[in-house]
Amino acid sequence: MEINSHGTDLVPFTQSFRAESIVNTAKKPFIEANTDEVSLSFLKTRCTIPVFTKDNETTLSHQEFIDSAFSVISSVFPNEIIEGPEIRVSHEIKGRTPDALGIPVKDLQEHQKTTYYERMAFIIRIPSITETINGNTLALTIGGVRAYNLENLYNKKTYEKFKFFIGFQNMVCCNLCVSTDGFMSELKAMSFMDLEDKMLQLITSYNISRHLSSMEQLTNY
Repeated sequence: MEINSHGTDLVPFTQSFRAESIVNTAKKPFIEANTDEVSLSFLKTRCTIPVFTKDNETTLSHQEFIDSAFSVISSVFPNEIIEGPEIRVSHEIKGRTPDALGIPVKDLQEHQKTTYYERMAFIIRIPSITETINGNTLALTIGGVRAYNLENLYNKKTYEKFKFFIGFQNMVCCNLCVSTDGFMSELKAMSFMDLEDKMLQLITSYNISRHLSSMEQLTNY
């Protein structure tokens, strides 16, 4: 299949998902051990958002990280088919509402429970950009990892840490290590504007043709 060239012509960021650009398909999870699959709507409606306790400033949440990534991806690849995000979470942090004080765990009602996940990994596949190498069909994949345990939430708000990657084969380990045959970096951001700018720089600096060529040459060894 022909590989399109991307990374130079950009369109303005979209502020919300374009429904016609999202395709959800059933696939084997990109990571399984010690993780659970959740939907983006679950993160948005059921999960609380941690804050920096010294100034009560909100953290950059998992769901907004994914929204921002999708916005950047849509701007760089406006004419491609983009799948909905596949999201895996672990290390649930549980809580309860004030009215549930003293109630035994087994008697808690759903509306009395609060939750968020300390660690989250997601990928977004672009199935319209594929190549077959050594009999394997590979689709361009972009994703990220977020871990609140890497932040000092007991202090004032400061730069927050993210991992963001792009490539044709990605593997995320349960200890938050990211391995990719493409481009990988750790990002630090104070705001989502800052995060989007840095994600954009990563994606546009990635050379698809050079990566595919190096993977093809690897089959000779």
